[in-house]
Amino acid sequence: MTTVVGIDPSLTAAGVSTIKHPRIAGNPNKPICATMGRQGSNADTITQTAIRIGDQTRRIWGSLPSSVQLVVIESPGRPNPNAPGRFAERATVYYRIVEQLALRRIPVVTVASKTVKKWATGSGDASKAEMVAAMRELWPAALIRNDNEADALALATMGAMQLGWLEPELPCHISPNVSWPKGVVRV
Repeated sequence: MTTVVGIDPSLTAAGVSTIKHPRIAGNPNKPICATMGRQGSNADTITQTAIRIGDQTRRIWGSLPSSVQLVVIESPGRPNPNAPGRFAERATVYYRIVEQLALRRIPVVTVASKTVKKWATGSGDASKAEMVAAMRELWPAALIRNDNEADALALATMGAMQLGWLEPELPCHISPNVSWPKGVVRV
């Protein structure tokens, strides 16, 4: 297996980024970033929402290459008291993706939003713009169109560094607070 994938799950704009192992990647190693999803409506029925969740899970799953060695996914976080239903939708997408990875025995690690922000920028309270800027600086050859792709690329980069494919470039890249699965260790 020769690819690490980062996923920032969402129903409307999930970010998915892939990084190839340096020995098979081109020069420069250019990650692939994508955003997928579609808007729903507050008037959607529970059935329509369930179908959207299934569609989005299939979109994300379908975007993963067959060479996946590790997936690093952002955890759904906490419910927003102003939109509690949105949390349930995000959590459902998250768990459906993790379920598919588990069934295929692909190692998966979950990372909190504040942890990936701190890893990428040095601050767990980094803005979306700061995340995009940090990933564009780290990966100048990558086409990063939005904050969802930047988050996903940060997650994938964390995994690639954990596997020893890449060296940490900033002090904030060393020892992020992540529980790596057994067997996913720096070589």
